[in-house]
Amino acid sequence: MSKLSVVGIGPGGLNHMTFEARAAIDGADVIVGYKTYLDLIEPILAQKEVVSSGMMREVERCRQAIDIAATGKTVALVSSGDAGVYGMAGLALELADDMDSDLEIVIIPGVSAVQAAASVLGAPLMHDFAVISLSDLMTPWETIRLRLKAAAAADFVVALYNPRSKGRVTQIEEAAAILIEARGTEVPVGIVRNACRDGEERIITTLGDMLQHPIDMFSIVIVGNSATRLLRDGRILTPRGYTTDGSHRTRSRKADVDAATMASANSVGAPFLARTDAVDRAGNGAPTVDATAAAEGLEPTLTSGSADRGRNAAPTGVAAASATDSPRPQTRDPRSPVSPRAVMFCGTGSDVGKSVLAAGFCRVLKRRGIAVAPFKSQNMALNSAVTPEGGEIGRAQAVQAEACGIEPHTDMNPVLLKPNSDLGSQVIVQGRVVGNMAVKQYHQYKPVAFEKVRESFERLKSRYSFVVMEGAGSIAEVNLKAHDIANLKAAEMAGAPAILIADIDRGGVFAQIVGTFELLEPAERAQVKGIVINKFRGDASLLKSGIDLVEAKTGVPVLGVVPWFTGFAVPEEDSVALRKRSTRPGASAAPLKIGVVRLGRISNYTDFAALEREPDVELCYLDAPEGLDRFDLVVIPGTKSTIADLNSMREVGFFDAIRGYRGMIAGICGGYQILGTCVADPERVESDVDEATGLGLLDVQTTLIGSKKTHRVTGRLTDAGLAVAPGCGPDVAGYEIHMGETTLGPHAAPFATLAERSGAAVTLGDGAVSEDGRVFGTYLHGIFDNHGFRTALLNRLRRARGVAEREATVAGTDPLDQLADHLEKHLDLERIFTICGEPVAGCLG
Repeated sequence: MSKLSVVGIGPGGLNHMTFEARAAIDGADVIVGYKTYLDLIEPILAQKEVVSSGMMREVERCRQAIDIAATGKTVALVSSGDAGVYGMAGLALELADDMDSDLEIVIIPGVSAVQAAASVLGAPLMHDFAVISLSDLMTPWETIRLRLKAAAAADFVVALYNPRSKGRVTQIEEAAAILIEARGTEVPVGIVRNACRDGEERIITTLGDMLQHPIDMFSIVIVGNSATRLLRDGRILTPRGYTTDGSHRTRSRKADVDAATMASANSVGAPFLARTDAVDRAGNGAPTVDATAAAEGLEPTLTSGSADRGRNAAPTGVAAASATDSPRPQTRDPRSPVSPRAVMFCGTGSDVGKSVLAAGFCRVLKRRGIAVAPFKSQNMALNSAVTPEGGEIGRAQAVQAEACGIEPHTDMNPVLLKPNSDLGSQVIVQGRVVGNMAVKQYHQYKPVAFEKVRESFERLKSRYSFVVMEGAGSIAEVNLKAHDIANLKAAEMAGAPAILIADIDRGGVFAQIVGTFELLEPAERAQVKGIVINKFRGDASLLKSGIDLVEAKTGVPVLGVVPWFTGFAVPEEDSVALRKRSTRPGASAAPLKIGVVRLGRISNYTDFAALEREPDVELCYLDAPEGLDRFDLVVIPGTKSTIADLNSMREVGFFDAIRGYRGMIAGICGGYQILGTCVADPERVESDVDEATGLGLLDVQTTLIGSKKTHRVTGRLTDAGLAVAPGCGPDVAGYEIHMGETTLGPHAAPFATLAERSGAAVTLGDGAVSEDGRVFGTYLHGIFDNHGFRTALLNRLRRARGVAEREATVAGTDPLDQLADHLEKHLDLERIFTICGEPVAGCLG
């Protein structure tokens, strides 16, 4: 009888193969398997006939093995781990049964991936556990979700196979949310990549921090249960329940689980506010850290080869607190008479001036010697900035950090949403991308996100004397309040009074204010301690009767009327401000005309703010391709979806128009990619197509990749880059935020050479310039903020237009100081300082 052995080779190292597995391979005439797994045992395959194939060809591979064995040859069908656990054993038996074959099939066990991972972590599987694959290729996600909820509720240790792939990123996030709802955030979690083979990596963290670490198809994730704890050497143990004489007894985490479950059941929309997390409150409301929880020290521990946690580093010049010196973040007991140490500027709507006023107040406090930091829990923004450690945050918080005199840090904007479709956004948590999510997916993820908000705020509060918070949009969006983590819920978490900002320039300011209060619940109204009317033009005394009415109806004082301020602008965050931009040239008498293509998924359009401020430049955002010849420079900006915007440009006629345009052309980031010959997407990062044809104006090709590069950079222009802006110095600075790698062909020259990336010395080419110097592209956001480069480039355009050249502008008075002066003149700072309490109230003396 013919014989087929289905061999589990274990995790991959030859030393972990069983004797029986080794004997089966030694005795086989033909070895059949997935190429990657065959490579792991290549030393023992000499003189063997080998049949290999790639991923997603399991059925074909199994049929081949059966067919070869049917010819009389002895065949070993190789399976990673154990052949009967997500392996080839079941498929071989199923196919042989369907084929009515008399083939003898022998199943040879191996060390499974979950066993290997458990051995690397310690002993996390000593009690009942569930193994669940998150791959929904063959199992509907709804079924997987039910299994996750059942395992979570039953307090199984949960081992997750296939947790994340390049094209499947949200399943692990939903799994984390389900498990957190059942057992809280502090449960130990182990992540093992390439267990028991070359390249092994181990990360020990917590359920709340799990998503901040790299997880892919080569990872096994093991989530502990209520009894799981860390040993003194950092390994994970789930006790079996034995009584160990003179040693540890099982230390149950049941209190945490019960607290988390109670919060889920009783606090809809705010599942973490009811949790006490092993913290006992004394009679006066002061939190007391449980000694056992502190001793367990659940800060993530990384071993050789694991990911760097630089994104969670302390802001510049401040030492990070350890797990034992900082209790886990807690919700303030509202009965405690604690000084707030924070204030929130919230709004009646979007674009009312919250960011500007928060920045100005930060500078007001800095000038009084207070160590202050900005904070916005959740920011939905088209524009972002890069922190020194390479994290991504909203640009407004970066400017506010400048107002505080400190470097920006990811804790200042722990959740950043960057819309990349009409229904979804890229979600960035504490500076790093965790995935793309539709609205419903993000709502499910919000408990995880809010715990990160809490964690970041507590770190800032521990390092600075005062925190100036900024809300998002309107605080009275009744359809969003149940899922709010950006406005009054964040203020409540921080124990911060709120000051409501209203924009009189858009009209109906008194209705804005009173209507907002009417839509708030009584407890929410009590959080608002003051009102500011912003963007006023005219005589403020004319508002007295309206202000009296507002104060009478709301019971809240108006703390000032702030006239329109033109000396400073915090970078806008959303499309509200972009829609106000001019779309046709001629509105200004400025001689130079610059056109920016208004892409549907435009990002970081703040790149062009410096150009807009030039007195002889009119900058327009172009919705249609007609009349390009009126412009001196056409720019294709950054985009959150290069291929989608590239196709949209083709559909509306921009492709042919830009190809026929004879003036100067620039591309920034995604715009640079669009200028090339093609954009490939083999990993389906953005789309379902393999490749899209670009404009072909630069001899470059781009391949999109799943990992995002975010760096502050400095560098020097090449000779080709200097020719783009004749007369400028070579030094430039900016920041990178992109998900592609671009290679140059023989007909393009590099634009610049990078010398430093996120503080590390490098020598890397950036961007490209066409042979005639008319077209250039770069990944450097902020390139036009380099005064010398901007002035030299514009002077090139001025010479071509026949208008007078200009010298590089010299920075005058710091506009943030001008803004602070403006607020000190028009706000009732004495009342605001009193609202803020200590230490700000000390400014009154």
